[in-house]
Amino acid sequence: MSQTDLQKSVEIITKTEELADKILSNKHELTIMDKRRQETREALRIMEKSNDEKVWITIGSMLVKMKRDKAVLLLKKDQQQIDQQINMIYSDQKVLVNKHRDMEFKSPFSGTHLKPLARNEFDALKASLPML
Repeated sequence: MSQTDLQKSVEIITKTEELADKILSNKHELTIMDKRRQETREALRIMEKSNDEKVWITIGSMLVKMKRDKAVLLLKKDQQQIDQQINMIYSDQKVLVNKHRDMEFKSPFSGTHLKPLARNEFDALKASLPML
């Protein structure tokens, strides 16, 4: 094995490991974001059930008392941002995993490019199925 072949092999292994590290860090970030999304969802549910005019809410590391309506709006906005970030990480993750599999000379995962049915597509499918 010549020196250039050895250098190429080390370079390929290094790039593969860098991709694997990025995939693992994305998985960790997804776990953190999902936990935050669940906490926000729980807080929204509690506030919607509450009859109090003012509620306590944490913003960063501060605890603030504000009107319930304004707090609900803030939580909904935060929830939308979290969902956007999770979707971005998921789409990035699909690309990274397929790149990693390509570097290992494996075929890409077959189900990574699936999209859910739109409402009208789902309704058309449901209408064409026989009733049970």
